[in-house]
Parts: sequence; C-alpha cells; structure tokens
Amino acid sequence: MKIQNYIILSLVAAFFSACGTPKNYNYLQDLTNGQVMTTSVDGTIRLQPKDQISILVKSKDPLMSNLFNKGVTTTMKSGQTEGNMYVTGYTLGPDGDIDFPVLGKIQLKGLSRYEAEQTIQKRLQEEQLKDANVTVEFMNLSYTVTGEVKEPGVYPIQKDAITLFEALGKAGDISVYGKRDSVMVVRDIDGTKKAYVLSLTSAKDILSSEAYYVRQNDLIYIKANNTKARQSLAAGNETRSMSFWLSLASVFTTIAVLFIK
Repeated sequence: MKIQNYIILSLVAAFFSACGTPKNYNYLQDLTNGQVMTTSVDGTIRLQPKDQISILVKSKDPLMSNLFNKGVTTTMKSGQTEGNMYVTGYTLGPDGDIDFPVLGKIQLKGLSRYEAEQTIQKRLQEEQLKDANVTVEFMNLSYTVTGEVKEPGVYPIQKDAITLFEALGKAGDISVYGKRDSVMVVRDIDGTKKAYVLSLTSAKDILSSEAYYVRQNDLIYIKANNTKARQSLAAGNETRSMSFWLSLASVFTTIAVLFIK
C-alpha cells in the first residue's frame, strides 16, 4: 500500500475519532465500581439575615397556640380542621434575629432549621408554654441556575441539604452545549461574593469543594462549550453544521476507497 494511502486512512480515522464522545462530557469519570467517597463539607442549610421562615407553634391549649402563630388561618370541614391556609413569615433582621410574640428577639443566624425549632421551643417552654411543639419551614430561600441548562430559572430550597447535582437536575441537567469541567458557583458570604469553579467530571474535585452543597442565593452558571460558541456566529452556523461534517466524511471515505483500489 502506498504511503499516501496510509495518510488518507489516518485522516479518516482521526476524523471519526474526533466525532466520538468528548473526554469532558461524562460526570464523575474517576469513580470505579465499589469505590467509597466521602465529603467533609456540611451541607445543611443555615439561616442568614434576610431569610424568611414560617414558625408554627402547637400546644394542647389552642388559645396559647394562637398567640404565637402569626397570621395563621385555617378552614373547617365536617367539624375538623382541614389545614393551615395562610402563614405569614418571619424575616431575619440584619443581625440574624427575629421579633417573636411575647419572647421578643431570638437570634437564629447560623442555625439549621432543626436548631431553630429547638431554640424557639426551649424559649417557649421556659416562659409560657410547657408542652410547646415548634415547626420551622423555609419560605423564600432559593438558588438560581443559568447558562447552558435545559430549564434555567430560580428554584426554591425545600430541603435541609441540596447537592449541586440535585440543583442541576431540577434545571433539567446541563445541555450538550454546556461545559461540565468548569461549572461556576457564585456565593454570597457575609456581604461578599466568592466564586467556585468545579469539574463535574471529577468526583475528587466536586466532593472536596465547599460548593458541592447549594446554599441560599447561590448562582450556578454553566458556560457554553466551543460548539455553542461557534454556532453563535453566522459563519459558524453555516460551516460547522452537521451536514457539513457529514459531507466532509463522505469525501474522505470516497478518496480512501479510490486510493486503496
């Protein structure tokens, strides 16, 4: 076989190799079967100033419960309570506290939802309501996902801990045009912004990052890959289309067959 035949076949092989799955496409590529991975990062959502929460106090004494249940209304059906229909939230002030009926200022900054429940419940039991049971829920906590995802938007936080993979799953996952090896998370920490850049292709990288767990007000941004960047140009749309590459492959194949014969 002539040297030019080897060259042409090499070009064809290289072309089809380039059409394969990019090495930075799949998630967690460094994991193996049965491998155990841990993360030292605490993923629990902790309350910050300006966060809004609902607080529901339950007691055997309905009069005392109503005293503490701010803005709670219920409907009755067949003589039984159907459920809470409206709850007014408490917003943490600049110092991270709330102004609770009778008890006054209660510091909640830095507490988890469960810890906030226990703090308020203890204060109630010490002051007025010995059998108090307190439930705290998040109200306005959210994160934003934008860039190359299928469903960009603002998503509510409804769990005590959310991973970055869960957050992206809510947004329909990263599209084929998104970079998986340079996901950016911008976080507000005590009034300043901190940026994290993570590779979802590496379990070691993602699990060791503080941004593995999502916080309230996080901005998750997925950059566009080179294919999408080229498509954003008019010339790119014309010369880098699928039909172009298929035509080029056909030409290479035809030339190779002719030289081999």
